[in-house]
Amino acid sequence: MTLAVITHGQSAEPRAADQVTLRLSGITKLFSGVTALSDVSVDIYPGEVHAILGENGAGKSTLMNLISGIYQPTSGTIAFQGTQIAPMTPEKAVSLGIAISYQHPAILEDLSILENLRVALPSEVFAAGSAPDISKAMLDDVGLHIPLNMRAASLTVAQKHLLEIAKALAMRPKVLILDEPTAALDQDATDMLFGRIRDVVANGTSVIYITHRLAELRQIADRVTVLRDGKMQGSALVREISDEKLLSMIVGRTLESAFPPKCEDGMPEINFAVHALSGKGFKDISFEVGRGQIIGVAGVDGNGQSGLMRALASLSAWTGDVRLNGTALSPAELARQTAYMPSDRHAEGVAPDLTVRENATFTALDKFASAGVLSRKREVAEVSRVFNSLSVKTAGLDTNIMSLSGGNQQKVVMSRALMSKPGFIIADEPTQGVDVGARFEIYRILREVSQSGTPVIINSSDAAELEGLCDVVIVMSRGRVVETLRGDAITEARIVQAAVSAEAHVDGVGEVTQSKKASGGWFRHFVQSDNATAVPLVIVIVLLALYVFGQNDRYLSAFNISNILLLATALGFIAMGQTVALLMGGIDLSVGPLAGFLVVVASFFVNDGQSSAMIALGFVMIFAGGLVVGTINGVLIRFANFTPIAATLAMYIGLQGMSFVLRDGPGGYIKFPVMDTITYKLGPIPVAFIILVAVALICEYLLRSRRIGWTLRAIGSDEGSARRMGIRTDRAFVLGYITVSLLTACGAVMLMAQIGVGDPAQGVSYTLASITAVVLGGTSLRGGRGTFIGTILGAVLLTEVLNAVSFLGLSQMYQYLFQGALILVAALIYSTARGRAET
Repeated sequence: MTLAVITHGQSAEPRAADQVTLRLSGITKLFSGVTALSDVSVDIYPGEVHAILGENGAGKSTLMNLISGIYQPTSGTIAFQGTQIAPMTPEKAVSLGIAISYQHPAILEDLSILENLRVALPSEVFAAGSAPDISKAMLDDVGLHIPLNMRAASLTVAQKHLLEIAKALAMRPKVLILDEPTAALDQDATDMLFGRIRDVVANGTSVIYITHRLAELRQIADRVTVLRDGKMQGSALVREISDEKLLSMIVGRTLESAFPPKCEDGMPEINFAVHALSGKGFKDISFEVGRGQIIGVAGVDGNGQSGLMRALASLSAWTGDVRLNGTALSPAELARQTAYMPSDRHAEGVAPDLTVRENATFTALDKFASAGVLSRKREVAEVSRVFNSLSVKTAGLDTNIMSLSGGNQQKVVMSRALMSKPGFIIADEPTQGVDVGARFEIYRILREVSQSGTPVIINSSDAAELEGLCDVVIVMSRGRVVETLRGDAITEARIVQAAVSAEAHVDGVGEVTQSKKASGGWFRHFVQSDNATAVPLVIVIVLLALYVFGQNDRYLSAFNISNILLLATALGFIAMGQTVALLMGGIDLSVGPLAGFLVVVASFFVNDGQSSAMIALGFVMIFAGGLVVGTINGVLIRFANFTPIAATLAMYIGLQGMSFVLRDGPGGYIKFPVMDTITYKLGPIPVAFIILVAVALICEYLLRSRRIGWTLRAIGSDEGSARRMGIRTDRAFVLGYITVSLLTACGAVMLMAQIGVGDPAQGVSYTLASITAVVLGGTSLRGGRGTFIGTILGAVLLTEVLNAVSFLGLSQMYQYLFQGALILVAALIYSTARGRAET
């Protein structure tokens, strides 16, 4: 048979030029001089599924990022429906109708499901009805039935992929890019996805489908293009090319067999045994592994397989009996003996801030040490050897792990497992997102490890993989083993049949779990919500007030309440600005000196003898100064590559110095009528405090219910994902820091009314106090989560504590002790409460 394999630069099947939806011509992309793509030309036609194949690192994801506007080509052109697009940006790609479902889903874990959809999709998508109803329909369309108010961090890997697919389909795109969409999906979800793909293709949509699974290629694709080492190897119609030829193009060699030979010993010595093992999501699991054997765990996703893997890795509680080479293992011993390869390598498999070498060896450093001294030479030699055996592609051993392709990251995870010399290996979806050539290398390594006497237990959603690799397969359904297959009985058909026809049931799994979660869901969602911190803060504020009142009956006088609220108002405005910075994943150390500097500036204008116009100019100068400082901070961080700490610390020093240049001591007394106006009260309640609360409520509404708030939290949650969604992160970050400084300017107005004089030494303490108030309020220092309401309550509590120290006659030392204790207790309460809510 003649194969319709077309060499570079030719089309697989001639079609009219005006039929091309997307044309890539001579695309080359360099990263720091390293070629990721070289002279790639591809035509994408309407109403077709065009598959892109290639090993990890072949350039597939880079090509998709160029189409979606994340990257810009070094050379070459991109044309959409005959019009050249330069430059292609995420915003422009969305406007043209290009949607992408990423291999690593662009999900913002700190936002709810509904907020993820609202921030990622254009507002037009929700114009036809209520956002919750439309969002629910989107999720139902991909078989994802989850609460919309659920935080995305609680999603499984498969659910994140389905959410990503739902976002892409909701765009009703002209070009739909699916990057490894089935990597984490079970068979039912895969069948559903293929049905949706056929639907959109029938309506004229062009689908670009990246996969490593040749069986999927035959099911869904019309046309295929192969990349290798950044170069185009050819294109063909799927019906006219064989798997053997495709494999040869992908890996540059012919692969005689996908799987290494299985264990030939029919009755091998048992070296790993599990009896009556029970834990979260599974019960009464028993199996044995013989020397040289690989045991597989199969079943429809969500039936206890992952729970079993985590229990065997001693990552979750279990009961039962686990024996290695005949010796019973305690949970602590089990943890020391196991090497765990998690299914979600981004969340649990790699340390993103470490290098490739450090990720490979951090669990095995003692293997390269003598008398407690690490031998870098031995470490590098062993890493190089293991990397060569797994064909890990990396620019260098000290390259950051996140610069590697997904498959190469998975190989690094496997390298770490091998170098730790474990008692046994637990591999949860070990080839998920790994290319064809690398899969075969991983299969070979796992077989060699097993033959060397190290037990290997694999969980995989790919029945064909289990058939080819495993000597024994246990099939799980609803937390129980429903069938054990051995030898010739291990076939894809038998595995699937056992999984889908089982009727076993376990308490706490399946429908029972769902009903329990439904009944207790409101509490779990509330505790996980950012505003849950308000309840304990209010309780502490009230209890502290009552205690001090019991010691000193003047504590709750109208004068003292007014004093506390006035002081809390200045801190509250500044802390709200700090909240904005922290929500974005930054910090602003300059807020304290900025507040003091603005008061010094105002002291030249807002004082006795000045006209109303001059006083008004003084207030204008306060906010103009905040605008300038915020802009400089934002620009330094986003465009001059300063870290938030470095930029704002430099501003801290500069502002404090300028304050002393303008005034070397207190001077310029503020006009009394102005101070009286700012501190005006309704009974014991300052009007300024009422304004503070109103501003906090408005900010809270924007944070939860408007795109500006979702954008702010998206940047702090995962800036990379936010950028891929088309959010203009640089602009949002600069505007965020301007907001920080403008809110600080509001605090400076209150500070001016409190101290009544331009004092260059005032204001500095507000930096630490603002961070303390924000932490007390429950805002995360890592970004993405926070609340303005909690910040105001934190400011009130902190001010109350400082005031209480004076009323109780304690020394100033206790102010700092109480502040530290409050922060520590708050952090412990909030982290414990959220952790329990997620279990």
